[in-house]
Amino acid sequence: MATAVVVAVLAVALSGPDASGTGAGRSATEPPTWDQVLTIRDELGAAARSNDYPVDQATLAAVATAPGPYTPLGRIAFPTTGLDVEFGAGVQPSVLERGPGHWPGTALPGQAGNMVVSGHRTTWTSPFRDLDLLTPGDPIALTPPDSGPVVYRVVETTTVPEAGYADFVLGRPADPAARVLTLFACAPKGDRTHRIVVRATAQSPGGS
Repeated sequence: MATAVVVAVLAVALSGPDASGTGAGRSATEPPTWDQVLTIRDELGAAARSNDYPVDQATLAAVATAPGPYTPLGRIAFPTTGLDVEFGAGVQPSVLERGPGHWPGTALPGQAGNMVVSGHRTTWTSPFRDLDLLTPGDPIALTPPDSGPVVYRVVETTTVPEAGYADFVLGRPADPAARVLTLFACAPKGDRTHRIVVRATAQSPGGS
C-alpha cells in the first residue's frame, strides 16, 4: 500500500503546472530519485510518533524530496495574529523544528496550483498555534527572498480526520489557473486525531 502511495503522489508532484516546488537538497528541475523518496519516508517515520507532527505515517511515502541542508523559501505572515516567520523547503523534522515547511512538489508562492505548508501548533516554534483564529478575508502574505509578497485571502477553515487529511490538503484546484494556499496542522492542539486546514486564494498580481 505504501509503495502505491509513493507512486501515485510522486507522479502528481512531478507533473502539471505546480510541479516546480523544490525539496531540500535538489534543484527545481531535478526530480527526486526513488532512493531519495524512500530515505525521506524513513526519516519522517522516525519522528511521526509525536502528537504535534502534522504528517502521519500513512502519508510519509508521499513526500517526494530528499533530506538535506535547511533551505529557506521566504517568509509567511498572518497580520491578523502577528505571525511573521521564515518557512523552509520540506516537511521533515529538521525543517518543521525551525518553522513552517513547504510540501515538496506543490506550488510555490504566486504559482498556479495548490501550495501546501504545514507547521506545529504546540511544540518547537509553534508557528501555527493560532491557525484557528484566521477567518475568511484575513490576509496571508508569502514573501520569497527575491521578490515582493504574494497576498492570499482566507476562504475557509476546515477540520478533517487524520485518515483522510492527505488527499484533502493535496487536492488540486478545479481551475488550473487558480493560485491556492493550503495551511494545515494537527488538531486539536496537542493531539493529532484531526487536521485543521486553512484554504486561501491569491489576489491578482499587484493586489494588496
